[in-house]
Amino acid sequence: MSEQKTLTTNGLTLPHTLNILFSIGMIFVGTYLTSHFYETYFPTGLGSGEGLCSGTGFWGCNKATTSALGHIFYIPTSFFGIVIGIVGLVGAIFPSVQMEANNKLIIFANALGCVALLLYSIIGLGGLCQFCTLYYLFSFATAFLYFKYSEVGIKVSPLISGMFALVLILPGLYMNSYFKGKQDQQSSLSKQYVNQFESLEDLGNPVFESPYKINKAFESNEEAPVVISIFSDFQCPFCQSVSKQIPDIIRGFEDKVNVQYYFYPLDMNCNPKVKRNMHPYACKAAYLAACDTEKFAEVHDVIFERQSQLSAENLDLWAKEFGLTDCFNNQKLKDIIQQTMNAGDQYNLRSTPTIIINGRKIEGSVPTVHMRSIIESLLK
Repeated sequence: MSEQKTLTTNGLTLPHTLNILFSIGMIFVGTYLTSHFYETYFPTGLGSGEGLCSGTGFWGCNKATTSALGHIFYIPTSFFGIVIGIVGLVGAIFPSVQMEANNKLIIFANALGCVALLLYSIIGLGGLCQFCTLYYLFSFATAFLYFKYSEVGIKVSPLISGMFALVLILPGLYMNSYFKGKQDQQSSLSKQYVNQFESLEDLGNPVFESPYKINKAFESNEEAPVVISIFSDFQCPFCQSVSKQIPDIIRGFEDKVNVQYYFYPLDMNCNPKVKRNMHPYACKAAYLAACDTEKFAEVHDVIFERQSQLSAENLDLWAKEFGLTDCFNNQKLKDIIQQTMNAGDQYNLRSTPTIIINGRKIEGSVPTVHMRSIIESLLK
């Protein structure tokens, strides 16, 4: 009778080593996703939650993080991934047939759960989270190792399962309490932001309506319940952050909010109010973005995305890339940009970014969650 084949009890074989590495990978990915979860729900400032995992296109973690399965009873789903990784790592470092038999069930169940989450992401959310996908790969690879190299039958050990249940339940209870406490704190802070916003003087929406729209729910600003006007500069780092922030601010409100862009380059080449050349390529970038109103939103996003590469030569190249000609010497465009800059006089504009929401001026940055609270208060 041949000896029963195992994955973990035959020394540091290649499959055993891979099992250790995949388990460490699951812990790392789960930890990153858990951090991203809290930063997404409770941002600490402008641009919080950005990083490798951010994004709202097909590849991006934000859809998954904020979805119905992003947490279970306010415990991040990713935390369960950390626990599964710990289960695999402990079973690999302290091997026994009993541990392997118990872990086999957990690893296979985890792989099935990953299949369900993968289908939910693609079909239900229309996209995939990069780090979630990496976790799925680690999970499937680990399940394959158990399937191929372990002949141990699945058997639940009450003692071992109970120990890991404690590892899951005790931090889970803390996370549940922490999430609810942060929600209450955030709600209180949002009320303060709303109150401060309502106390600001109503200076009215810009008299000159910009033809450059980031979101257009209504043909006229007079029809829109919320009008956001952004005075911005393509070389301003905080303006870049606001440009990334806007899609999250208006998510779910796209049919109720008009967002218009006002060029306000801090560049003395086109802005007579600027006394020193802070951003020498801002005017030329504005000319490129203003060249075609139909392409504005796309060009706007690309210029901010490539902000670190701004130069006169690159702007010429990007103009060719977008098929835009006669942007930089077009007097009509320069006159329109001058009008957007003049619109800032209505608000005694001094810096970028400056955001006007229904006539009230916000200078600098406000975290996304509180900006959303302001919009919600206006819609009510």
